[in-house]
Amino acid sequence: MFLPTNHTNHTNDTRAEKHFPTEDTDGTEWKILSALSVWSVEKMVWLLRVLRGRIVRVVRGSSAALRPLFACTVFFGSARFVGASEQAADEVQVTIVPKLYDANRPEASPHLTALMKEDPRLKIEMWSGLSLRSGNGRAPIIMAIAGNTAPDIMESWFHIIRNDVDQGLLYPLNEWVGDDLDGDGLISPAEAKWSGWKNIPELWRKVATRDGKVYGIKQANDAIMGIIFRTDLVRNAGLDPNNPPKTWDEFYEWCLRLCDPGRPVAGRSYNAGQKAIALDPYGFAWIPWIEAAGGSAVVQTRVDPKTGVSHTFPLDARDFRTSDGADLSQVKPVFRASFDSSEALKAAEFFHRLRWGPWIYDDESGKPVGLTETDVAAGFVQRDGRIIRFQPTDVRWGVAQSQSGARGTPQREYLGRGAAVMVTWFVQDLLNFGASSGVAPELLSWFPFPSIDASKPRVVQIQSHFAALTSNVAQRPKAERDEVWKVLRTLTGPAAKDEMTRTMVVSGFARFVNPHDLERLGFHDYLRDVPAMIREYYREIETGEIKTHTEPYQGFWITMDGALNREVLGLILAETGRDFDYRSALQRVTAKANGGEMFGRTEAELSRYRTPARIVFAIIALGVCTIVWLLIRSLSDRAKAGARGMVSHPLKAWLLLLPALLLIGLWGYYPLGRGLVMAFQNFHISGESTFVGLDNFIGLALDESFWASMGRTLYYVGLNLLFSFTAPIILAVMLSEVPLGKTFYRTLFFLPQVTSGLVVALLWKLMYAPDPTGMLNQLIALLDRLPGVNIGPQSWLLDPKLAMLCVVVPTAWATAGMQSLIYIAALKGVPEEIYEACEIDSGSIWTKLRHVTLPMLLPLILINFVGAFISTFQNMGNIFLLTFGGPGESTMVVGMRVWIEAYNNLRFSVATSMAWVMGAALIGFTFVQMQLLKRVEFRKTEN
Repeated sequence: MFLPTNHTNHTNDTRAEKHFPTEDTDGTEWKILSALSVWSVEKMVWLLRVLRGRIVRVVRGSSAALRPLFACTVFFGSARFVGASEQAADEVQVTIVPKLYDANRPEASPHLTALMKEDPRLKIEMWSGLSLRSGNGRAPIIMAIAGNTAPDIMESWFHIIRNDVDQGLLYPLNEWVGDDLDGDGLISPAEAKWSGWKNIPELWRKVATRDGKVYGIKQANDAIMGIIFRTDLVRNAGLDPNNPPKTWDEFYEWCLRLCDPGRPVAGRSYNAGQKAIALDPYGFAWIPWIEAAGGSAVVQTRVDPKTGVSHTFPLDARDFRTSDGADLSQVKPVFRASFDSSEALKAAEFFHRLRWGPWIYDDESGKPVGLTETDVAAGFVQRDGRIIRFQPTDVRWGVAQSQSGARGTPQREYLGRGAAVMVTWFVQDLLNFGASSGVAPELLSWFPFPSIDASKPRVVQIQSHFAALTSNVAQRPKAERDEVWKVLRTLTGPAAKDEMTRTMVVSGFARFVNPHDLERLGFHDYLRDVPAMIREYYREIETGEIKTHTEPYQGFWITMDGALNREVLGLILAETGRDFDYRSALQRVTAKANGGEMFGRTEAELSRYRTPARIVFAIIALGVCTIVWLLIRSLSDRAKAGARGMVSHPLKAWLLLLPALLLIGLWGYYPLGRGLVMAFQNFHISGESTFVGLDNFIGLALDESFWASMGRTLYYVGLNLLFSFTAPIILAVMLSEVPLGKTFYRTLFFLPQVTSGLVVALLWKLMYAPDPTGMLNQLIALLDRLPGVNIGPQSWLLDPKLAMLCVVVPTAWATAGMQSLIYIAALKGVPEEIYEACEIDSGSIWTKLRHVTLPMLLPLILINFVGAFISTFQNMGNIFLLTFGGPGESTMVVGMRVWIEAYNNLRFSVATSMAWVMGAALIGFTFVQMQLLKRVEFRKTEN
């Protein structure tokens, strides 16, 4: 998701130069410093500080006899080097994430530059950290906080700041903002010590406050999300760009007029023409359509204490008076998702209509005519008192362009090429949007989301996120923390907003700036460039005629944003979405949200299942321990039998094994044990993790989607074994029977093995392109020329029925050659006399395969089966690269869910619980397979 900020986010993170003194006491230390790079010295100083702090804790926990030795080694060995650097650098360094401060463009942050001039001791730097391209944008900062190497100031998103607080990632700001004196859990402007607190809107103050603690300050700039469009293409269609649609019906008529299937689109490998709008499957971009229908994605329920009647209010409601006059503002609300409300269903229906609504061209009037499914079935439609007849081939489907395909296509590319006239995005991002799409500013404009009808107001979504201090700031002295607060206050102050306004004006985007800001900053000459329509929008936003909403901030919305994408919106927009049942899908997603994924289960519900859960857990634990004990005893007996007479003393063998055992214990079994502890905790990345017993496992047992993913995992394993496991056996038999060119064919099938698995997956992803230019679809087009063949292009990875098969095939293709060589080697050990005897007895090739080859290969097959079975359960690399669990949840195996819960949602306790459930099942499977291996006779193959 793009999150608007004050500065452009550059990937080339560089660190500002660190200055050191030009002279020292004896010159020795400075010679060493000058021989090293500035960056290396800075990192060395930091490392010594960290090591000295860590060893201090070791010393405190060690015996009294060892403390002098530790003290001499650490402090005398490093105090001179570190002390010299600390004394030389009397400055206070404050680091900020690149999203909020770009050291490569200091001119974009003159307010921070001015602050450093006012305070010469203050040095503001851009935090570099790790750069994970195409990965989770929050992963580097979270890893840095966990590793105590985080910057001082980070960005915390509006809809996730409360989760950041729960994870212990943020430092409270109460020592500067003020304290909750009346105990209501909030800090009112009257209670605040900082005068700027009252200038922050009430909603943002509320969201950033948890149990009376403030954890973030709203960034200076607001971003308005609406519908951006190209004025030139609108005029070409004979429409007035200064009179955009206000209702859904008007908007759909606009879309019909803006469609031009015959228009050539530059840069497209095949011509799909011009669509009216490019729709993205993002949950946050779909929510405004719910609000435009008069609904709310999340609602709150308050029970009247006098009558006991429940009343439902929107998430952002401020008036809690009921129809009978009761004021429920002091009643504690219960929040729940409402993605399946009547308003949400109407929004999904309109979304589906934009993508799949049928329409035709009226030859007589030359205008498009919208149809219904009934009209399509009848073959005619009545308009303006006349009947328009058409053939099935005349029907066109949808007015929207979906973001799909192997590589995907950004919205701005659709807009720049003219493949789409409209997109939904942020008005304040038009500075980057217009530049990257190659569209001149004067050709762009925007309007609010139309309402469902004239009785409802139009809406826009307002986004503004927080600047916050990381929890690592707690380790700094109070004087340094005050400097960090000064930087945070300046970073979020009015000067930052004014600088963004100036940047927009200088870049030629003054027409998209709030006219009040232009007038306030003295840009009077630019006011005439702002269209009257946009002036009116800002006025209506201020007066409330256009309603403003935000993303959900109660509950864990980020999980549902992804779920709506994968399970509903993405499937509507997919090539197979015409008949998709979005109503049932919305009900499933809503049930998941209210069943623990967005809003946690209640204490009463968990208490009801705790006693049965303890009984089940005891039985499972006893069974697992029994299996492990039997395995250990079996292996121990075999080891004793095989070791008799081979070692003079058992201690020697253990001494030889000790290094390997220590490494395996450190890197294998310690993380395993730590993960087992996490499964019984509410684990936090930073801060205290509380013990919750079996609650995580109870939540999994009640989670239908988890058990569905277990079923899909078994299906995935079955497909993998069917193709990846059996294909090498068949290939080995075929290669051993090839009369000529055996070396050539073996090399040919082995070559994919030397290619990186990542490269193989991406190559197949390109071949799976769902458009007619995809390689596999081109092959199908050739087959369709044969008589009686009519397959048609396939969606491949975007088709829920084909996706799982598609992620299995690349693995089977790439690994078959290597595995087949192992079986070929085993086939060399089959005596030729047995084959000759079979032929004498008139045995066919199938008889030899069934009664000779397979029995001889059985031991090797069973050994490989055990390894393949376990590794396939744990492997989800192709799913990660090709589908990320989609479309819908058709490829959402347990391994993928574990990754998403751990690294996307940061719910490590839930992730480890899932991993242990799967691990316990694998232990049982492995025990059964080991018992089968006992009955197998193994023989050595002779050359």
